[in-house]
Amino acid sequence: MERNYVTLASFWGREVKHRHISNNSKALVVLFPGKNYPCELPLLYYSSQSAIENNHDVLLLEYGYQSARTDLEYEDIPILVDECKKAIQQVKEPYSTLVFVSKSLGTVISGKVADELIDGGPIKQLFLTPLNETVPYIQNSNCLVIYGTNDPQFSQESRESIEGFKDVQVHSFLNGTHSLEVGSVNESLNVLKEIVELYGDFFKDIG
Repeated sequence: MERNYVTLASFWGREVKHRHISNNSKALVVLFPGKNYPCELPLLYYSSQSAIENNHDVLLLEYGYQSARTDLEYEDIPILVDECKKAIQQVKEPYSTLVFVSKSLGTVISGKVADELIDGGPIKQLFLTPLNETVPYIQNSNCLVIYGTNDPQFSQESRESIEGFKDVQVHSFLNGTHSLEVGSVNESLNVLKEIVELYGDFFKDIG
């Protein structure tokens, strides 16, 4: 296993280092963090570890505004999308399969990036705690969606709108918050264990 960095200049005035982990795989799993949820936090950390255990290559994105320790303005989202796309294109060439794993705001970014990279073939998506704005990307994807029923950022209307699509698998956690936590620490750890099992099944199905 080889670890290196894709280093690119950012609109936010900082060089951004995206970690690239190579297993000499034909599949690249790209992680899109949440607005304040980097790839080192549990939901994304264990998804990357599961992808690695299943012998896939992994690219862990860092957003330019995160590196600069500043806030993201809504009007700068297209810039963020473009920077993520450029990072993927730096390592995309050897890969026959692209898989995007995203959390919260990252689910919108990954949907937009996938739309712009569609000429490279279909992209499988794993959407963690999506936003209401993610719904159109979910409906047009081959994907797994994981959310909590106590997440105020994903409405009942949005939940109902993604049910029944052939290529959309949905797994909800009763009383789960936007971080997919439920009640006590032990209960939340049990949920995390179940999510990790979903990751394993998801990544095993990728060629």
